[in-house]
Amino acid sequence: MGKIRMAVLGAGPRWMSLVETYTAHPELEIVAICDRADGYAENACAELKRIRGMEAVPYHDFEKMAKEARYDAIFIDCDPDIQVDFAVSEMDRGIHVMTEVPAAYTIEQCRSLVSAVRRNGVKYQLAEQTRYWHFISQWREMSKAGEFGQIYYAEGEYLHYEKAWDYFRNKKTGHRVWTDDPSLDKDPDYERTWRYRTFMEPIFYLPHELSPLLSITGGRIRTVSCCGSNPGQSYSGFDTRDLECALMQDDKGVIYSIRAGFTAPYGFKRETGAHWYQIKGTRKTVEWARSTEDLPKEYTLEGGWVTHPEWGCNDPNAEEPFRSAAHGGADYYPIYHFMDAILNDHQPLMDVYLAVETAAPAILAAESARRGGVRLEVPDFRKC
Repeated sequence: MGKIRMAVLGAGPRWMSLVETYTAHPELEIVAICDRADGYAENACAELKRIRGMEAVPYHDFEKMAKEARYDAIFIDCDPDIQVDFAVSEMDRGIHVMTEVPAAYTIEQCRSLVSAVRRNGVKYQLAEQTRYWHFISQWREMSKAGEFGQIYYAEGEYLHYEKAWDYFRNKKTGHRVWTDDPSLDKDPDYERTWRYRTFMEPIFYLPHELSPLLSITGGRIRTVSCCGSNPGQSYSGFDTRDLECALMQDDKGVIYSIRAGFTAPYGFKRETGAHWYQIKGTRKTVEWARSTEDLPKEYTLEGGWVTHPEWGCNDPNAEEPFRSAAHGGADYYPIYHFMDAILNDHQPLMDVYLAVETAAPAILAAESARRGGVRLEVPDFRKC
């Protein structure tokens, strides 16, 4: 088949950070870009033409783009809490879909995604990238080789402190305002961004931690409970929790502890920034660097603690598009695997089941925290 013609829904900062990386794929052609904010789609099309010479048509209305533009696939990069309806609509038209993280914000949205893939036979992939970090791949190979023995515990955290987040957006211009002042909530010219709508309960963003951990353990989360700090401690006037921590168990009995927070001061780690991971097994433990001053390490009874300065995010043997991508070389992998699934007609690496198996535990963790930490069962979407 010829080049895959792709549309993009959402031309904000995330897409602009990906455009050069994604369009490095030789079989990809961007033909349409849509964003409701003034000038966003036009600026994205101009940048695309500048760096790749591609002629894409700008749109401000999704329905108009879907009716007029001809494309085989779409990357949905709009606010993640509203992306599922667009994804289902496109899959019902026979369009292959890739969406951003998290895949869904309700259990019904998870079911909608699974149902749309089943009835249409199209490719769906989640653009989750942390599972492609080189050290995660190395840990995955160690797990396959049995080096951990029996894995019994997996831990992760996403603690991304910023003094202020882009909680508000001008309705006409799309301009985002980074602030810890809630007064814009009363201004009719502004609306809450997806960060405002979802960062109040930060555990919604645990898929970036759960995705790589599940890729190592091979499990599916079966139960989840969660608790959170008192709201409004760092940002007066906002109900955000500084930290939420989920305790989960999978179908193999492995325990997972994952925490997320975006408002309380906390330092970054070496290479991974706000992300940290640990795997414990009966024979070996590995953990990522806990700070910028620390190194990744492993522990065995025979050898004790050993640091691994050679572990990193970027695969030194990968080809150029992978090595030069952002997020430690991880950002090229989602588009590579999505394109590969379409071109060679096979299941995407991060398919709809793996996508909702990272989203549903986060959704139920947020519900558990609201209900005082009750333990909740996670549906098995492969059997629904």
